[in-house]
This record gives sequence, structure tokens and C-alpha cells, in this order.
Amino acid sequence: MTDNNALCAMAFALKLLGLRNHSRRELERKLLKKGYDAKSTEEVMEKLTSRGVLDDRAFGMELIRSRSRRKPSGKLKLGAELRKKGVAEAIIGELLKEYDSATRCRQAAEKKIGSLHEATEADRKRKLEVFLCNRGFEWHEIQAVLKLLLQSGMDFEEPC
Repeated sequence: MTDNNALCAMAFALKLLGLRNHSRRELERKLLKKGYDAKSTEEVMEKLTSRGVLDDRAFGMELIRSRSRRKPSGKLKLGAELRKKGVAEAIIGELLKEYDSATRCRQAAEKKIGSLHEATEADRKRKLEVFLCNRGFEWHEIQAVLKLLLQSGMDFEEPC
């Protein structure tokens, strides 16, 4: 990496990685958009990957962990977000195989139900379905969680 363009590209890449983790394709797009040539960009990508600084699997795990903590989402939404960031399908499948979407669905529903006190039981159920669907949970998970909440009577009775 003797080329000045490659050195500048490496510095820019490290600056971006210092702010947050990136997928390989995401970082590559940013370097090219910034105006670095393809040869320098590829050189930087190879160097960062070989040193373990750039790892799509680690990036995906971090993204899933972060999203799960802040705003629980389903496999559908997480998969779409990882695809958008440029993570390979094989890695996405591997990461999501280990993801406990049913538990996250229940957590999201329990958190959301607190804001639905004013609605009727039918409206609460419908709003919860839409909310969970928009979060990327699969239909069978949503139905299982709603059934569980209905059986436990959790906030589904009429408000006082």
C-alpha cells in the first residue's frame, strides 16, 4: 500500500470503523462514493479483512444484538436490514438460525400493550398484530404471542 490514494482510503476506512462497525460491502460503497478508486478500495478491503478488522459475521451479530436490546424485531426485518447492509445470505441464514424471534416477539408485545389501555380488546389485538408485523415477526409467532397474552388475561380486559 504505497499509493497515496490507498493510504488516504485506509485512513478514511479506519475513521468510519472507529465510529461504528460496517459490513464489507457497506464500507466499500462509502469509499467509492467518497471518490477513492476501485483498486485502492479493494486493496483496503483485503487488508482490513485479512487483519480481522472487517468481518461480516461479527458485524451481523453486533447489529442483531443491538437491535434486539433497543427495539426487538423479527427475523424478517433483521434479515432485510442485513441484506441492505450487504451481508451475504449464507451469513444471514446462519445468524438468524440462532436468533430467538419468539421471545423477542413476546417482549415487544408486552412492552407495547402498556400503551394500548384506551382501546377496546379487539382494537388492542388488531393494533398489536400490526405493530408486531411491522417489526418483522412472522405470523405464527404473532398469533402464538397473542394467544398467550389472551390466555393470561394480560391487559386485554376492558380498562376500569
